Amino acid sequence: MGPVSEFDWISKYLKPIATSEGAMSLENDVGILASLPPDRPLIATMDTLVEGVHFFRGDPPETLGKKILRVNVSDILCNGAVPKDALLSVALPDWFDEPRFERFCGGLGHDLAQWNVKLVGGDLVSTPGPLVLTMTVTGSCLSPNPVARSGAMVGDAVCVSGTIGAGYQGLDDAKAGRDSPFARHFRVPDIPAPEIAEILSAHANAAIDISDGLIAEAIHVGRASRKAICLDMETVPWARNCASVADMIELGTGGDDYQVLMTLPESKLDIAIKDAASAGIRLTRIGHVAAGDELQLKHRGKIVPVPAKLGFVHGN
Repeated sequence: MGPVSEFDWISKYLKPIATSEGAMSLENDVGILASLPPDRPLIATMDTLVEGVHFFRGDPPETLGKKILRVNVSDILCNGAVPKDALLSVALPDWFDEPRFERFCGGLGHDLAQWNVKLVGGDLVSTPGPLVLTMTVTGSCLSPNPVARSGAMVGDAVCVSGTIGAGYQGLDDAKAGRDSPFARHFRVPDIPAPEIAEILSAHANAAIDISDGLIAEAIHVGRASRKAICLDMETVPWARNCASVADMIELGTGGDDYQVLMTLPESKLDIAIKDAASAGIRLTRIGHVAAGDELQLKHRGKIVPVPAKLGFVHGN
């Protein structure tokens, strides 16, 4: 970190964006979390982004601040909750100098305000290894229980928000140095609007955020619910034109989409789609829930073999 101490950087760059009373001006080793009504459980999530795995050294620093917040907010929203407080840990290598840190905090501060999240504390250390960002975000459920991945029921419709495959295509574009909407999504995920939490809380039986790929997340929901998730591949809103089923599988096993996969009763499908459209959220039906416990893929009525690679695997 050079001649500037971590305390100087905290005071100069993090204090200005940690403005809530719970942060206590970042002068203590703890932060005060938001108090909640007893019938609105507090949930928490934590994600880590590692240089060379989830982002690249050449990415604009402000995008790193936005991405670390959004990947956590996505987890909170998909449980039918609204984000509240955040704790941030940054392991800083020598190359991540003060101008870069200032830009990182600028991007983070922008998105903290956009998503109404309060930064209440964290940690800042030096490291000889890669840049590592870790954040914990809490959330307040909009109903007495989170919308878990284990609640899918036989007969439910299966839906997704947004489009699928932008993260995979964006990673490819970013690696190749191509500036595209997909590359921009990879760096700063386009996650659903906050109203998705209300829609899930009101209508969904199960939900999960699509961070490791659509097919992998569908399997997670199926296994947790002990049900068969059946997907019609031609109905999925793919982020780009797919000339073949192989193209669809490629996009469906990529990561970094941060959209929502949900199941909900047929009786609530139309109103959920209408509510989503009113909030500017694209909600698309892509299948149904059946008895069993294995993922079922079809394309125009024909069975599609489940691929050996199900989704993004950490460490690959």
